[in-house]
Amino acid sequence: MHPISFAAFRRYLIFSKVMNYQVVEETIRAGYREVTPQYRQDDETEVLTENHRRIMATLQQLCHSFEHPIRALDLGCGTGRYFHCLTNVSELLGMDISEDMLRAAENPVRQEQISIPNLRLVSANAYLTDFPPKTFDLIYSLGMFGNGCPVTVEILNKFHHWLTPGGKLYFNTVDIAGLPFLARARRQAREKVYPMLTRRMQATLDERAARHPFFGMSQMELEQVLNESRFRKFQVKSHVCHSPLWNGRHLECIAIKDEV
Repeated sequence: MHPISFAAFRRYLIFSKVMNYQVVEETIRAGYREVTPQYRQDDETEVLTENHRRIMATLQQLCHSFEHPIRALDLGCGTGRYFHCLTNVSELLGMDISEDMLRAAENPVRQEQISIPNLRLVSANAYLTDFPPKTFDLIYSLGMFGNGCPVTVEILNKFHHWLTPGGKLYFNTVDIAGLPFLARARRQAREKVYPMLTRRMQATLDERAARHPFFGMSQMELEQVLNESRFRKFQVKSHVCHSPLWNGRHLECIAIKDEV
């Protein structure tokens, strides 16, 4: 196992000791309140992209990997951009912390193609909520992790608990390898300078970062977090995002809960 990098360790400290779930939740809600109409409009563009077609193919492959109709959780469902991608799903729970986004999800893109008989929407924070064990066959989360939401061992273990034996998890997060050169250079410079600062200056930087936290990861960092979780079967790949709405790279992970 690779030793965790200083950057990853600092992100862990920010998340576990400084970050306030409620404060970040309110910040994200306020931000989405302003952009929800544009976000819903962007769905009409995104569904025409190569990026969306690739994700849709992955979701459909996962849905059809089960021999029975499945129960699924769309975590951070937003305006329901991926509802129409699902097949072989008898029940879908769309969860998001933004009530504005959920209202938009009542009329999602390509609504006429949605084939789910039981679709419910609920406003909740994944880090602060829980479900009984073996509730879902498939959990997916696309676009939630990275900005404001970290991938942690604790949240992965929650997903593992919620999945049925043989259940599958599919999620993405921001790949820091896709950040612009200057952004990566600034991050590296901050990491080198940080250990030389006084504790007071470190605390100030940590508090500032916690107000608008960014949790992009390298592939090595994500694989390390997965290795420390209860998942034993997983695969991580980096993909360039071919979309006019966002330039960069995503790390995509598919993890499978053991049958026993």
